[in-house]
Amino acid sequence: MPDYQVPLFYDDAYDALERAIAASGKTKKEIAAACYPGRSIETAKSLLSRALSPENNDVHLCICTILTIMRETRPDDFIHYLCDEFGFERPIRKERKQFEKTVKEGMKAIQDQFRSLAREISQMEKISHEK
Repeated sequence: MPDYQVPLFYDDAYDALERAIAASGKTKKEIAAACYPGRSIETAKSLLSRALSPENNDVHLCICTILTIMRETRPDDFIHYLCDEFGFERPIRKERKQFEKTVKEGMKAIQDQFRSLAREISQMEKISHEK
């Protein structure tokens, strides 16, 4: 989805989720199957369609369903909607390679610090045994 243009605003939470589904390249049936496992595909699709319609009162979106939609699509749309709704800056997505590099560098620094402390303990033990 590199060519996906993030909207400047969303009409509501339903709009954000619908846009995420549309931009995902997956069918609504695929998303529905993940949201309602164990249900027939047609039933799942019907449940999802009704849940994504604010006019329907019989099926509601629960947090688990919203999170599943976000995992199955791209979470950006719903996160951006929430940021807009509550007055937060929209976040910038972490670059995976940069994130992995930062984590690896942090781990190396911790390992180096641990080795240094282990050497200091060893030195202190030698000194205490000499006394």
